[in-house]
Amino acid sequence: MDDNAQLPVAASWFSVTWVTARTAVLVEPHVNEFLQGNIWYLRGRERDLLVDTGNGVAPLRPVLARFTRGGRPREIVALCTHAHADHVGGFHEFDHRLLHPAETEAAARAGDEAPLLAATWVAKLGEELAEEGLPPVLVDAAPHAGFDPAAFRITLAAPTHFVQGGDVIDLGDRALTVIDLPGHTPGSVGLLDEREGALLSGDAVYDDELIDTLPESDVEQYARTMERLRALEVDVVYPGHGDPFGPERLRQIAEAHLRRVGG
Repeated sequence: MDDNAQLPVAASWFSVTWVTARTAVLVEPHVNEFLQGNIWYLRGRERDLLVDTGNGVAPLRPVLARFTRGGRPREIVALCTHAHADHVGGFHEFDHRLLHPAETEAAARAGDEAPLLAATWVAKLGEELAEEGLPPVLVDAAPHAGFDPAAFRITLAAPTHFVQGGDVIDLGDRALTVIDLPGHTPGSVGLLDEREGALLSGDAVYDDELIDTLPESDVEQYARTMERLRALEVDVVYPGHGDPFGPERLRQIAEAHLRRVGG
């Protein structure tokens, strides 16, 4: 029996935590932290919004169906903050798919490689990543019997609508403004919920070392994004990876990054 066949089957692929009465975060706990992103679910009166869609290893829709009220299926709009594999894996499950136009090409290539194998990322990102000691397979369980991480590929789906800075996503009783946060990738975006004082930042900022060394990254653009985030007035940041944090920590992260790049 090979290593893949020995993976135990997970009882549940997603964990769900409600951080407010209308905002939840879904995480894939059996995915290595390198690819373990946050999937943010925002409930509205008329429709709901999903910000990023995980790795696509297991379907999201059955989990979200548990959030329905009154037995009626909810209209769900999915927005990906950028087109990296750990954010667009479940994009294909949704009828309304939002993405920045600068991410289109990357989204179309997302299914070309085996994202659950460390060798894929080492080949793409180089020896620095290899030194981090990633396990060969980036999951410690399987979503179902017979799942083969080496054979897994993301199911591709083109966006149905493009978004860019200044666009507003209306959930009926909740409006979110798209803000451009390029640098990590050319079309990275965030969402600002001014009423609740919340920023959904994707991978533009989170409480760890920020990545601006990818082939698609732009150091100068990222520095300008950090300057914008340093001045942003919000009460909480809901990042693409890790735990939420407050405005003081946001400024600290932005300033540390600017010092590192000489900004």
